[in-house]
Amino acid sequence: MKNILVVITLAHLKLKGDENGIVTDAFSLPVPTQYQRTRSAYSLVVKSDNLPSLSTTTTMTAKYGPSSETSDEEQAEWQQGEEKRTARQTEEFKALLSEMTDPTSTSNTPENLPGLMTRNVGLLLNMRGHEGSELMKEAIEEAEATGDEETVKRVIGAADYMTSFVEEFVNQAKTIDDGYKQLMGKIIRRIAGSGEGKRDGDSTRDAEIAFDQLMKTEKQNFTPGFIRHLEGECQRIASARNMTPESSKMLQTIRLIQTRVLEELGQDLGEGALVLSQLLGYDDRNERMAVLDAGLTVRGVDFAKELAALTTEALDGFKRVPGGVDPNLVQIINEVDERIQSYIQNSDDGEFQ
Repeated sequence: MKNILVVITLAHLKLKGDENGIVTDAFSLPVPTQYQRTRSAYSLVVKSDNLPSLSTTTTMTAKYGPSSETSDEEQAEWQQGEEKRTARQTEEFKALLSEMTDPTSTSNTPENLPGLMTRNVGLLLNMRGHEGSELMKEAIEEAEATGDEETVKRVIGAADYMTSFVEEFVNQAKTIDDGYKQLMGKIIRRIAGSGEGKRDGDSTRDAEIAFDQLMKTEKQNFTPGFIRHLEGECQRIASARNMTPESSKMLQTIRLIQTRVLEELGQDLGEGALVLSQLLGYDDRNERMAVLDAGLTVRGVDFAKELAALTTEALDGFKRVPGGVDPNLVQIINEVDERIQSYIQNSDDGEFQ
């Protein structure tokens, strides 16, 4: 199951890129009763530097806001966009806090709270430090204004838990990312002929064999996260303002690694998985269907049933992916599956069109 999802994900990433970032429910923290902690959340939120502000859109920026060269009209447009973003962020934060502190909610039980946080981790990560601290501080002050000690306790506990969850999430994400970098570096060094196991006097063929062996050895580490890391590196290099010969060569190398990862994962699943991944490379639906029709006509019903088993397995797996899957990918696989099923049903009568 995992391999067919990885193959399809990789093929789709090579087609259009993955904009969903990390999708996982693996980051969970112990949840003591009523979020009990040994330190006060209030002491964390009054200082903005205590709240992680990891944002995919802002962490590489020296400062927030438009450049000094923008016109008054562009400045006004940016300001309007910021106001809308802040309003939406505030609304989503309050909804999350309410769900975490509602005594009647089942989402804030010890077994459900990590899942709730994972579904909202994007909201927390994309908050700039001062925004997150101000929202938490305001929430605590509003709770204190009620004079209800239990309400204050729940809000402070929720704020503290949010902070701790994000800290743990970022730490684990960094550890995982470091692992991906090490794995990619290991593969690149092997490609360059200076990786581990390289011996003086090795021929080109020897190096190829060693590379194939490395890919087989590391196969268990070719996870969806590693695939996203590879695609992220490709996008980072491709979007650079100046493409140097070195960066162009690196981009080609990483694309080669992506292809080899796909081949390695597809071997266990048979030719059907490779054909399915190739179909995802067609942007145009009519083209994709025409290629599929031709393949089914040439290969016959047995091959169609092999493909159908893969598409059914993939669609079933998509439903269990935390946070969901790119709707466009699901639609493509659905269309392919429907076409295959139609071919199988009509093949005996020779009526497939």
